[in-house]
Amino acid sequence: MRKRIFITISVLAVVIGLMGWDVYENKELKKQEAIAKAEFEKVYTVADIFDDANLNEKPTSLNIRIIESEPLNPDRVNVTDEKQQKQIMDAINNLQVQKTLDATPYKDIDYAIDIESNKGYGLHVSEKKKQIAFLDLDNDSTKVEDKFLYEYTILSGDDEFFDALKGIQ
Repeated sequence: MRKRIFITISVLAVVIGLMGWDVYENKELKKQEAIAKAEFEKVYTVADIFDDANLNEKPTSLNIRIIESEPLNPDRVNVTDEKQQKQIMDAINNLQVQKTLDATPYKDIDYAIDIESNKGYGLHVSEKKKQIAFLDLDNDSTKVEDKFLYEYTILSGDDEFFDALKGIQ
């Protein structure tokens, strides 16, 4: 009889312990999901992503490839006019973006922008999808920062940005 009571109590203790462990793990998982969701809902500026760039100064070079016209042989425009450079850089600095998991294939990219400032940066832009990918052109591929692994949806500033890009064509 004592043996049966001991086994019953032991089984109940194990079951209660496992249930408590499951509840704890679920709380931790929900906390991690909330953190990830908050990270994806965060709104960024270009300065947040290119945190070590000095994009307010005049870039040493600003090259734009207009891919929408001919994907395999895009038109290349080296923007040398200071007024146009300032307009484009101001439009880039005014963009507000949010991370997305929706990747834009190369065929949907309309513009590829290379900015040479204190470092080399790139932007792949889809006007149709209002998405942008940021590239650190000076970084070796083994040390890619997290922020450069995502595509971003443009939330605001897109009209000014695309008007500035169309102004160079």
